[in-house]
Amino acid sequence: MPESVFWFTRRRGENTCGLARGVCERASGFMKGLRMEGIHLKGKKIIPVLTGFSLCLCLTSCGLLPTEEEFDAAPVVKEYEGADFNKVSVERGNLVKTEEITGKFKGTIKEEIQTDGAGIVKKIHVRKGQRVKAGDKILSYVLQGSENTLREAENKIEKMELQIRQAKRLMNLEIEKQKKTGGSKKEIDGIKQQYEQEIRSYESSLKLTRMDARIAREEIEAEEVTASVNGVVTFVDQEAEGTFGDSTKPTVIIEGATKNRFEANSKYASHCKEGDVVTVEVKGMEYKATIRKDKDSTDSIYFYPNNKVNLEEGTTCIYKVVLKEKKDVLYLPFSIVYTMGDKHVVYYEDENGLKTMKEVTVGETINNSVEILSGLEENEQVIAN
Repeated sequence: MPESVFWFTRRRGENTCGLARGVCERASGFMKGLRMEGIHLKGKKIIPVLTGFSLCLCLTSCGLLPTEEEFDAAPVVKEYEGADFNKVSVERGNLVKTEEITGKFKGTIKEEIQTDGAGIVKKIHVRKGQRVKAGDKILSYVLQGSENTLREAENKIEKMELQIRQAKRLMNLEIEKQKKTGGSKKEIDGIKQQYEQEIRSYESSLKLTRMDARIAREEIEAEEVTASVNGVVTFVDQEAEGTFGDSTKPTVIIEGATKNRFEANSKYASHCKEGDVVTVEVKGMEYKATIRKDKDSTDSIYFYPNNKVNLEEGTTCIYKVVLKEKKDVLYLPFSIVYTMGDKHVVYYEDENGLKTMKEVTVGETINNSVEILSGLEENEQVIAN
């Protein structure tokens, strides 16, 4: 209860109590007078009644018993007044949305050709210092199984072809013999049918064997390694010829053109501009690099360091490409701007300490922040909770 109301009630109660005490004193004097004067009233119960009446009057007046007396209402505290609000200030700055493009460093183009240890190096077709083009034959090797399969197939083919020739020759001799000895047409047809069936069996097997031989030849021909880049042969392991080679080290090394660039492939490449000088991050350090784009691929992009760098092949760089940017704008966290129908509102604390709503106009939403076009001023505070 406000202090003023409490003081008012207390003083009024004190006044009433004083009045009651006066009444009680008068009643007491009256009763005393009656006794002193010897007046005897009819129905002697009047004394207790008067005594009870006086006591009730005193108690009621002092506030010890209920009373119907009305007092002025105390002031009502306004809703939310004095609440402890968390607030956020409207800020001015730049809203930027970025995505990372990752590239890998390519220094001098180098191709290292190694054997897998599964086949024998039949021949190395290049020598150290020789210039080669993509597609040139570098070495050939064979799988022992393929050569054995081919050899066996060729032997079978030769044998079957001989069997077919012999069957045809025997058939003709047998037919001639039957004709000279007066054999019937039925006997001649039976001999012919018997040999033709045998020849068809040989021819069927021959067809399958020739197929095996062709597959074996293709496998052998496929074991040829060609260059994938244009360049110069800088190393040749001549001792690998006739052996399985060493699968832990290269047999031939070809060095091509020097690139010295980071190569990347990203769906965000379209946001990069040819010739722009940008900053890329490599192992926590920043380098200036010029953007070059691939004419044949919209997703391919290259970053050429503006200064010479000494990096290992495959070193990663990161470039943050700007997808969307709003400069020098007012903004708030997106989570404290509310949508009501087709309007946007925020809440603030007015001069009376009340939580009050205000309509605002918003723009772009970038990185969980929303642009404020109108309705608020810079540094104005908005309720966050």
